[in-house]
Parts: sequence; C-alpha cells; structure tokens
Amino acid sequence: MRARSEASTRLSVRVVLAGVPGMYRSASSRLGALEGWRVLAVAATCLALATLRAGGRPRVQNALRHFAFSAWLAARYDAPIASAITDQHERHSRQPLDSAADQRNNEVGRHHGLRHPETSAGTPVAIWRLLRVGHDEWRAGRLWAVRHGAVVASA
Repeated sequence: MRARSEASTRLSVRVVLAGVPGMYRSASSRLGALEGWRVLAVAATCLALATLRAGGRPRVQNALRHFAFSAWLAARYDAPIASAITDQHERHSRQPLDSAADQRNNEVGRHHGLRHPETSAGTPVAIWRLLRVGHDEWRAGRLWAVRHGAVVASA
C-alpha cells in the first residue's frame, strides 16, 4: 500500500511539474509575474498538504488537490481566471479520464471559492482548511475520481 501511495505521489508531482510552465504563463499573463509565482506556490502547497490530508489514498489526494487549488483561485481572483489556469494545467494530462475527473473537481472547487471569498489567503493553514472542506465534499459524494475505467462520484 505504501509503495503504491509513493508511486502515485511521484506521478502527481511529474504531472504537476509538466504543467508548471504553462500554468505560470497563464497566471502571469493575466495577473502579473508576482501573482504568477504566488499561484505556483499555492499549487505546490496544495499538492504537499493534499498528500497528508488524504492519508495515502491517491484518488482522494488528487480530488482534494484540485478542489482546494480551484477554490483558492476563484476566491482570490475570479472564476474565469481560475478556469484559465486550471485548464492550462489539464492540457498536460495524458489521461483523459483523469483529466475529466480533475475538471469536475475544479468546478466544484471554483463554486466553493466564489461562495467563500474568505478562503483566498494562500497560507498553509488556509489551504489545509480548504482541503478539510474538500474532504467533506469527498465523503458527501460531491467530488470525482476514476474507478474501473470510468469517472465516478466519490464516497
């Protein structure tokens, strides 16, 4: 189980890193260089903390990461900017089903961020709180994952 979790984390890191240049270009072209770097820092924070929050469950980790990052983007900026940045990241996915689940989780996160603008702080504590909300969404069946070759609701 631990080896599978570590392999999943390494894959997540590779996918995230492949999308970093495009994500930075997308963010910095809309928000400026400093905010582009802030977006990357929060993306890295979401990845690291989602690994902890998910407790070694790769599907949960992926869903929480996308939820929290999209919620933060929408709360800090707005839904179109959040969509543009996360869509740029998804262009680097080589797994269409995983990308479809990610896009659904991004949408749920954006809706949450728009309803809760107080979540726009990019601190690790704020991201941890967003991940807790995402975990609640996961348990309620409102996030998405790939299982048995299909995109399915969580829980």
